[in-house]
Amino acid sequence: MGRITSNVGLITGIPITDTVDQLIAVAGAPRDLLLSRTQGLQQQQLAINTLSTRLLSLKFELNKLKVADPYEARTVTSQDKETLTATLANNGKPAFGTYQVRPAQTATAQQLISQRFEDLDDIQNTGTLSFGFGGFVDEGRSLSELNSGAGVARGQIKIIDRSGTSAVIDLSLAQTVDDVIEKINAETTINVTASTDGDSFKLTDTVGGAGAITVQEVAGGTTAADLGLDDGSITKNGSTATGADIFALYTGTKLTRLNDGNGVQIRDAVDDLQFDLIDGTQLTLDLDDAATLGDVIDKINALDAAKLTAAIASDGKRIELHDLTSGGGAFSVSSVDTGTAAEDLGLTEAAVGADITGRRLVAGLRDTLLSSFNGGAGVGTLGDIDITDRLGTPAVTVDLSSAETLGDIVKLINDSSADVTAAINSARSGITITDNSGGTGDFIIADSGATTTATNLKIAVNDQVASVNSGKLHRQTISEATLLADLKGGLGIVASDVKITDSNGVSTSIDLNKKGAEAKTIGDVIDAINASSVGVEASINSTGDGILITDTALGSKTLGISDTNGTLAADLNLTRASKTIDINGQDTQVIDGSNAYSVDLSDVDGSPDSISLSSLNGGAGIDDSDILITDSAGKTFALDFNGVDAGISTVGQLIDRINERATSAGAGVTASINSAGTGILLTDTAEGSGNLKVEDVNGTAAADLKILSNDNTTTEINGSGLFSAQSASQGALDTVASRINDLDAGVTASTFFDGVGYRLSLVVDQTGAANEIALDAEDSGFSFTVTSKARDALLVLGEQQVAGSGILISSPDNSFGEVIDGVDLTVVKASETAIDVTVASTDATFVKNIESFVSAYNAIRSELDELTDFDDTDYTTGLLFGTNEALRVDTELSRLITDRYRGVGSFESLEEIGLSVDDEGKLQLNKSELKEAFADNPNGLKSFFTDETNGLVTKFNRAIESLAGADNGLLGNRNDSLQATIDINQQRIDRFNESLDRQREALLLQFYQLEQIIANLQQSRTALDSLQPLAPLAISSRN
Repeated sequence: MGRITSNVGLITGIPITDTVDQLIAVAGAPRDLLLSRTQGLQQQQLAINTLSTRLLSLKFELNKLKVADPYEARTVTSQDKETLTATLANNGKPAFGTYQVRPAQTATAQQLISQRFEDLDDIQNTGTLSFGFGGFVDEGRSLSELNSGAGVARGQIKIIDRSGTSAVIDLSLAQTVDDVIEKINAETTINVTASTDGDSFKLTDTVGGAGAITVQEVAGGTTAADLGLDDGSITKNGSTATGADIFALYTGTKLTRLNDGNGVQIRDAVDDLQFDLIDGTQLTLDLDDAATLGDVIDKINALDAAKLTAAIASDGKRIELHDLTSGGGAFSVSSVDTGTAAEDLGLTEAAVGADITGRRLVAGLRDTLLSSFNGGAGVGTLGDIDITDRLGTPAVTVDLSSAETLGDIVKLINDSSADVTAAINSARSGITITDNSGGTGDFIIADSGATTTATNLKIAVNDQVASVNSGKLHRQTISEATLLADLKGGLGIVASDVKITDSNGVSTSIDLNKKGAEAKTIGDVIDAINASSVGVEASINSTGDGILITDTALGSKTLGISDTNGTLAADLNLTRASKTIDINGQDTQVIDGSNAYSVDLSDVDGSPDSISLSSLNGGAGIDDSDILITDSAGKTFALDFNGVDAGISTVGQLIDRINERATSAGAGVTASINSAGTGILLTDTAEGSGNLKVEDVNGTAAADLKILSNDNTTTEINGSGLFSAQSASQGALDTVASRINDLDAGVTASTFFDGVGYRLSLVVDQTGAANEIALDAEDSGFSFTVTSKARDALLVLGEQQVAGSGILISSPDNSFGEVIDGVDLTVVKASETAIDVTVASTDATFVKNIESFVSAYNAIRSELDELTDFDDTDYTTGLLFGTNEALRVDTELSRLITDRYRGVGSFESLEEIGLSVDDEGKLQLNKSELKEAFADNPNGLKSFFTDETNGLVTKFNRAIESLAGADNGLLGNRNDSLQATIDINQQRIDRFNESLDRQREALLLQFYQLEQIIANLQQSRTALDSLQPLAPLAISSRN
């Protein structure tokens, strides 16, 4: 039978639901009372938790006062922000005081401009314009390396020429040998030029006179003596004066400075050197932790002092070893396994008896070791050369076998009887030899004897020319020992992950910044690549200015390298397109990370092929993504502009790559310039049943090139409108500029009209002396003038009363982070006077933290006032009125605020530092008194708040822990107690509800049954009412 669904009885009309609800309400009164009590407990619990939260917030604010920072906070100000800015470094804590700093020079980038051309096409259209960074064969040493590391005192010198004319040369800002020479040669008052001669400075009088060249100290300085030019050191010989030798190896020479700055390869946790002694003893040496030449010598001498000794040779250029043993063996030194330490230290020279005299490790003041040329391979064994001047004078034989540096070569040739002059070439990359005879015949320099010396030095000539230029001798600038942090002009390269794909299409990602095993040197990068699973081999390239990646898989796909996170591959120039070269008769793909760049001037006639991809789409270029090309026969091939094809920079190169890739894939697709000269034309030659398609895979490169097509009927895709016919015919000078910019070489090129003609401007992107461009325009028809030098910013720290006083520091980018520990300085402009940089204490952080403390404390007070309130009008109370917990919090906080804190220093109460309690129990802050207390005694305030035993923060934290701590705190315990009662009450409420539900069901059932009974009674009455009386029976008689 179903339950009544109506609220009112259908038979009786009784309001059943209302009646049952009223009955249940009466029965549920005890439940409702319990529920009300439970809700009150929950409100108390919420109040307890709110109070606990307020206390923990107070603790948080107090802990800001427990650390040292607020009391030791500094502010840094510059006396002249327009000249020098000064800011506090992250986590910096510089010593208080005023520092005198003079921004002596701003960092600048090198800028060059070409000669003037009548129009934009007025260039010779032949040859190559080449440039790079570093590799100068006459780069001057740092003055700090001179005089056994003592350097040169900053100051002035006075030079008197042979005529008696004098000039004071200010060398107080000189940092290198080049600076000294430039300063002297820029002085026009005297007729003296400066140069170097090996390890000495040399002065030459260019006019003459009866006297002698003299150099004197100024203001009691020692600069002349340190330069080897004082009277006690200088050697005078007519019009020249040569100073004393001031450069040699010493025990403090850093290994990184050896071999023309290419250093020494030291491998981690393995032996580097092996010594085989005469008596058969074999010694091995691990050079780990060796940083200086002295470290190496000490380690060698510590191997076995009775058998082997090492020392710096008497000429100060090399290491000498002496074998103290005897026997029938041979004395030799070698590198262990694949290392190069023995070679780098010059110790692989053949022994003479028991002695090994090592190879020369350093050149002169402005010189290059011959062993550094050809990328570190050297120039081979030298011997004689024969020089025949243009007058036909019998050949002069010059013995170059003793030469160890390029300077030696120049000196030996110039000291010979040959009528020629040898000098460093204009590109500073090699040497030139000029005929001085005045003849018109052939100028001949030839190999002589058993060597190929002239050929090796690239000075062999037999022609009607006045001079011969060796061109680039490729001084090595990168070795396996080179630190990544030293690259990019000193800005450094950050290790990151790279992806390498070999010619079989095998790819791998190489993690070069794995925590604890980060790549730090070029050697680390090379080793990681060579240890990978792809078919490539990494090494230093033949020019010694980058990493060479050689494909060993010899497959048909394209070798490529890309960055997966970071920019290491790009920074090392390894994201270039691969090129194919012949290696031992095998066509092999390589990627050369050389920092040398060149522009071929033979095809700058403004054809569409020369248009750079970066100039397309209004200068936006094309997306670095993938393109998939499918011919009508279904053959596909791809271009990856973010990987193996990233080096494509011009339309012509792109067309060539498409055609190469189509051939490799066996696809019938040909790329060319369209007939209008405004875009790329793709033509299907497969004659298949499908259609030519070009799709973007993960970007918009195809769309950017206007060759995106999924047309089902096309056999030709015309990228018309990619560029204009006018842009395709840009001037040759503009084309040169565009090609330089496309190289992304750190040089920005542009053309400009100077009012008469057109010039090419080259601006190096980065400032700093290390970013001087090495420009070789010998056969390009270009000549350039330097309009802005590459130079570092210079800062002088210290007193400026005397020229040369203070410490001179340099920076490539105007930023100085370590001059004043904890202060970042930036040079805005140069100044002749020192600027005060003041580091002072500041109360800003402390005052702010006190304000936060006051705010947090007063918030608790406000909360307590509300929770313990008693309204005498309506006799209502706060949730925690009269509770022990509220009373305890009130009492504890009041005591802590008004307490005296003895034994913590000069301050014993909050009142003494400007904090008082008002009538409502809240804290009031007198900021002036607080700031005065901080100014008078910040350490006293620090002790007052931070003392580990009796300090205010310590005591507050103890109290808060006892009140609101997670373990056995008063409020926490009260919360738990309330929660337990709430849980019990809830259980009782649940049981009440279950009982009431049962009662409800029973009552509803009774009413249902009542309705049934009444319904049945009504049915019975109806039946009775329907009964009719029967008529009496009639009896008939028979007749």
